[in-house]
Amino acid sequence: MDTARSSDIVFSLAGHDKGREFVVIKLDGDYALIVDGKTRKLTKPKRKNLKHLCLGKMGSTELAGAIGTGKATDSAIRKELAKYRSEAGMTEEGSQFVKR
Repeated sequence: MDTARSSDIVFSLAGHDKGREFVVIKLDGDYALIVDGKTRKLTKPKRKNLKHLCLGKMGSTELAGAIGTGKATDSAIRKELAKYRSEAGMTEEGSQFVKR
């Protein structure tokens, strides 16, 4: 995976969450802490190996600032992911994301 930063949108390549998108909130060596605001909230992020993630899009500066100051909310994370899905022309069907 290319170098990810805080607030970047990434896709999971392996595991039970394969194919889902998340937002990176922190990097920890070869691992990233990721959240989606729905099943993985800011209070309990998922620790995932970077080799199991694929960079989808660079995150917004507003979200990066909120994460950096600790003022990010699960709602803001969900809105950022929904915005990305609409820009990419994706739709949510259960836990799978399908191109339109």
